[in-house]
Parts: sequence; C-alpha cells; structure tokens
Amino acid sequence: MIACSPIEDLALTSVLVSHPHVAAFAVGLAESLAIEAKLAAFVTGVAFREASWSGRTAAVLARRWPVLHNRILPAATSQHLRAGFASELGARLTARALALVGPRMSLYDTLFTTHDLVVSLARWPQAVTAVYAYEDGALRTFQRAARGGLDRIWDLPLPHYRTIEETLAAEFHRWPGAALGPPHREPDWKQRRKDAELGLATRVSVASAFTRESLARLDLRIPITVTPYGFPVDAFAPKGGPRAGKFRVLSVGTHDLRKGTPYLLEAWKRAAIPDAELHLVGPLRLTKSFVDGYAGCFQHWPHVAKADLGNYYAAADVLAFPTLGDGFGLVIQEAMCSGTPVVTTPCGGGPECITDGVDGWIVPPRDVDALAERLRYCAANRDRVFEIGRAARTRAERWTWRNAGEALVSALQS
Repeated sequence: MIACSPIEDLALTSVLVSHPHVAAFAVGLAESLAIEAKLAAFVTGVAFREASWSGRTAAVLARRWPVLHNRILPAATSQHLRAGFASELGARLTARALALVGPRMSLYDTLFTTHDLVVSLARWPQAVTAVYAYEDGALRTFQRAARGGLDRIWDLPLPHYRTIEETLAAEFHRWPGAALGPPHREPDWKQRRKDAELGLATRVSVASAFTRESLARLDLRIPITVTPYGFPVDAFAPKGGPRAGKFRVLSVGTHDLRKGTPYLLEAWKRAAIPDAELHLVGPLRLTKSFVDGYAGCFQHWPHVAKADLGNYYAAADVLAFPTLGDGFGLVIQEAMCSGTPVVTTPCGGGPECITDGVDGWIVPPRDVDALAERLRYCAANRDRVFEIGRAARTRAERWTWRNAGEALVSALQS
C-alpha cells in the first residue's frame, strides 16, 4: 500500500496546470479551466499565444512543419500561458549530450524531470489553490504544493507501472523469441519517484476504467476520477463513402508485445481473408526471426507524419488495436473521427469510446480466434462496416475536447 495524503475538500478555484510539452489532453483541461475562470497558469514547454506575433509566425511556419499547430494555444488559455522555451529546448539538448558520453537518459525522462524542477522553482500566482501535474513530472511540484497546503491532482496517463511490467513479463513467456530484449522494467529511481508522486497526491485523474483498475491493488484512500479524452474531430475529416478495392485493415502505433501485435499477426494469418491487406504504421519492435514467420502477411510503414495519418485512416476499412495495456489509445479516437471503425480490447480506452456492435467492436484480449472472426465479418460486410464507421464519427462529434475538459473540471469539483 502506498501512503497517500488524506482526502480533503478540493479547492478547484485557481488551478496551476503543469505539463512539459503541449499535449492535447493538458491543453483541453487548461482551456476548460480558463473558460470557467479557474485557470491560474498553464506551465508548459514550447508554446505560442494565438494572437501574438510569435503565434502568427508559428502559424505560417506550420504550413511547412504541421506539428507547430499543436503548440499554438487558443485565446482563453493564452492569457495564462507560461511557456518554458528554455527548459524544453535545454532538456532536449541535454538528452542528446548525455547520449554521447554515457548511458542514455531518455528524452522523456529528461523532459519531465527538468520541467518538474523548473516549475517547482518558478514564481506561482498567489491565487493558486490546486496543482494538476502528470506522472513523472510532478514530484518536486507536489512537494512545494504540499508545503503550501494546496491540493495535488496527479494525472496517470498509462496503467500503473506494476501492471505494465506484469503484462510484459507474461507476454514474454507467451511469445518466446518475439521480444527484442527482456521485459521492460522501470529503473528503481523511477519507481521511487512515481510512488512518491502518488503518495503526495490528494486526487488521481485517469482517462479509462482500465487505468483506474490498475490502481486497485494499492488500496488508495483518495478519489480517482475517470474522464475519457476528447475526440480530435477538427483534425480528422470523415471519409466520403464506402471503400472499393481490397479490404484493408490498419494498425497504428508502436507494434510490440504490449500493443498485442503478435495476436494481430496470428489472427490475420488464421483469418486468411482473400483479396485483403494488413498495414502496420509505426515502429515494429519485434525480432526479425519472429516477424519472418509472418512474411508476406502485411505491409509495414515505419513512420508516417502526423499530418498524413488521416489519409491512412480514410484508406482503411477497419483499425485493429488489440492492446493489452494502454491508458487510453488515441489512435482509437483518430480512426473514429475519420469514419473508420475500430476493433479493440477492454485494455485501454475502448470501452469509453465504443459501444460494441454499434460504433465499433470490443473483443477479449489475447483471443486470436475472436479477433480473426471479427476481421472476417468485417471483410464480408463492408457496407455495414461503413455504417458503423459513420456511427463512430457521430459519437466523436458528441465528445470533443471541450466536452471532455468541462466534464473533467466538473468531476474534480464533485
């Protein structure tokens, strides 16, 4: 059991939101707090105010580098923006330098620990009553907030690290010879850091019931709020009509044991659907000897720019996402926004986004036969699949980032 701070009445009247880079879920929360006049500050990395000269310059440069669009914040949030250009760029340079002289500290770790330190030392608005920070980037910020008697909301974007480690260890034995190395285990210093952050929290915020369940073993005595992420409807346009040509299944993300890729490859092989294609987009982190057993079964695209992903979703009949342990799985929402229905498992945000058989499908985890059968059904009923995709888009339009942010603010106040 992790010793946590006692439950207190949450003073959600002036919140400092801290995230090391401009993640959509952090922006959505900050914007909703700003609209309700409850945002004290949004402390992040490289970001631009929409109406500023730098924001207008970034908008022009985004035509060449679309990723910059994510760094331009709307007017409501911009008023409270504290952009840490130096901290993010410094962390990125430090990570590169460390890689040249010794064992590499990941860019992720460098970004989060640096940002946390900078925020803990920065001047905070006097009106702050609560701090909202994210796993791996909250320790020092929470320590300072605790000294000031402020509420500490800890956002856990992935299942608890012990659940992930156990899942990977089990899959390592189920698929011998598939993993590139031994099962991943968080180093001791990161485990201690995560435990300390959770111990300081007065509330936990997660995006899926699956992530909440990963905390059950800890016997926490603080509230856990579940609020699904909003759908990025403005970033992905729905397809215009049913697809012609070969039946195509798409899978997007890192392809490894945790994402259930071996089960997808085996299900696709067993399904033996004629005149069909399986496309994998993203890094393939499985051994060559294992992948060679499925040679000719799929096409692989190691990297696709975010700006081009919409074309891949639109060109697919179905997205397959057989994850075994995700905090949510943003690709589910991206595909649904594109009108492409998703086949996934309960081990992520699938149940929060999909009603089985209505706007997508949920299959049991690790069930190769169930996954193969669902893919066969989709190939034989492409008109029905298109209608399911239209229903998926409709559902997406009912739960945007604005809706999600408002729901999270309301849940935290309840």
